[in-house]
Amino acid sequence: MQRLTALFAATMRAAAFLTRLSISGRFFERLPSRTPGLSPESSASDASEGTATQRGAAYRLGDDADAFPLVGLIAAAPAAVLMIALPALGLSPLVSAIVAVASLVAMTGALHEDGLADVADGLFGHQPKERALEIMHDSRVGSYGAIALVLSLGLRAALLAELAATRPLLAAAAVFAAAAASRGAMAAFWALTPSALDTGLAARAGQPTRDRGRLSLVIGAAIGLLFAAPLAGILSMLAATALAALAVILLRRIVVRRIGGQTGDCLGTAQQLCEIAILLGLSIGS
Repeated sequence: MQRLTALFAATMRAAAFLTRLSISGRFFERLPSRTPGLSPESSASDASEGTATQRGAAYRLGDDADAFPLVGLIAAAPAAVLMIALPALGLSPLVSAIVAVASLVAMTGALHEDGLADVADGLFGHQPKERALEIMHDSRVGSYGAIALVLSLGLRAALLAELAATRPLLAAAAVFAAAAASRGAMAAFWALTPSALDTGLAARAGQPTRDRGRLSLVIGAAIGLLFAAPLAGILSMLAATALAALAVILLRRIVVRRIGGQTGDCLGTAQQLCEIAILLGLSIGS
């Protein structure tokens, strides 16, 4: 019971940073560090600066990385319901999928999409490391970022629509599976990739330990299997796993080579690429 209570509290704290939900400050009160040997640092999530950063400078988001997949379930819940309810009301699979993707974006305040756009602008311009990091820090969206956003939103909507056209229940399950597994992969990517900047967002938020990152990956994969395996074929599951792993591995190699490691924007990019890869894999053979 005590472990479940701690996991629930960790999920609520992480949700304060990774979603637009208003989380009670009591989850941040008298919070000891969950990572021995690390001194508390100020929390740093620009998207939640007006809320979560006021709940205690001792909080480290990375200490709750194992709860990221559960936050994914929270963020995905409205979209999954929409994927079942809207077709039942007579809307087409494509319209239903577009509205569902819009709800995913609204639940997170486009936190991960913003990271994807910044990384696309910074890395695809073939700029030196210092200039690439400057571009990624710039809030303005360039051509590469806009293209990345269109592709991400369009692919997710199209893939969900394709699933919904033949297997509506699998489409709803895929929303949950992709949201949880992609955030587990994001936590593992964060834990296993060096920081490009000591003063960057991801570094200030407290990089999780490797063990915690791996645990988050396992939890996310288990949740993904729980939702998708009963409805998807073996080929689809294998494809989703392989494509997601390939996406994260390639991203890690690129960011380490280009900018020396990960930033907060890279974490959002890892989540987006992994989510698309899982949806694509589940669409194969379905």
